[in-house]
Amino acid sequence: MDLVERELGWVLHSPNFFSQEASFEAVCQSSPDHPAVLPGPLLSPQVFEYLTAKQSAALLSRPEDLYKCIAQLRVEIPQLATGRLGLKFEKYLHTVLISSFGEENVLTRVAVRELRAGEPVKTWGEYDFLVCNKVLGQLEHWESSVKFYLQVMDDSAWKWCWGPGLKDRLDLKGPKTYLQQLALSSTQIGQSFIPDEWKGMSLVKRNFAKGTIFYSWNPSADSLQDRLAVCVHPKALSAEHLKSWWVASDHFVHLGQHYPDTSIAVLPRKYWMTGFDTETCGQKVFETWDEFHQRLDDRLKSAAERNECLLAGIYSNGPEPQLVNCGFIATRLFTDTVERIIFRNN
Repeated sequence: MDLVERELGWVLHSPNFFSQEASFEAVCQSSPDHPAVLPGPLLSPQVFEYLTAKQSAALLSRPEDLYKCIAQLRVEIPQLATGRLGLKFEKYLHTVLISSFGEENVLTRVAVRELRAGEPVKTWGEYDFLVCNKVLGQLEHWESSVKFYLQVMDDSAWKWCWGPGLKDRLDLKGPKTYLQQLALSSTQIGQSFIPDEWKGMSLVKRNFAKGTIFYSWNPSADSLQDRLAVCVHPKALSAEHLKSWWVASDHFVHLGQHYPDTSIAVLPRKYWMTGFDTETCGQKVFETWDEFHQRLDDRLKSAAERNECLLAGIYSNGPEPQLVNCGFIATRLFTDTVERIIFRNN
């Protein structure tokens, strides 16, 4: 299975990130420092439709549609001149929606702008997707996102889920999706950018989010299974959300004992969803645990300069390496920031 086929399978079949209660939880988790900003009040109700894992997988239910999507994506994905994983994820979903609903029924990246006399044009945002679902007789506003967060405290509040670059928090991005991005289509200005022939349809919103929560782990103290069994999950995430680990750099020395007969490698951002492609696996990217440890300080220093943590993939040994799992190794900058913020809040 090549990279595109594997990533498409992940987009469709991996568990949903948020649960059905996420839209309500977003209100509770919203920060007064980052209020939702909309062009006026909502004119129509906020109707959210939760997409189950089964419905997500069924978006490409016919084999012929699946094969057509894979062929198209094999051409288009390598042409994306961007390192932004979200845009890559969006490309996958766009291709799936076109296949499911027809190209004439899918609009993407529709900018919502306001013209003010004597003032610059105000851009309020853009719709990731507008979908005319003729089978259900409804207009669907979809927002897509791929989420990778490190939980830094055993607490259910979204504010303790941080992006690996320290610039992102779930309590900022989650509420923004529900209270601002998805809400925009219910405003007067937002609705003026919906095609006239679709305006009479009932409007529903879908948040198509996939991703992983990485839970803190001390591998010298317990197994990953034991750790995940007692960790506190963030509120309003799906019960099946993907879970993995992150470790402080000082704990890396104990990590290898939990994964005998494996190799390890740094995973660049473009491989965060499912790991390396087959071609890359043949380029001697894998190292023994001792080799990786010898270079760890230099790699963490480079990662800190990029304001990132290091995502490491653990692979089985053999002629066809398979990804066992992956997790983040935190930089000293990350762990020092965690300690400082937690101390300030206690």
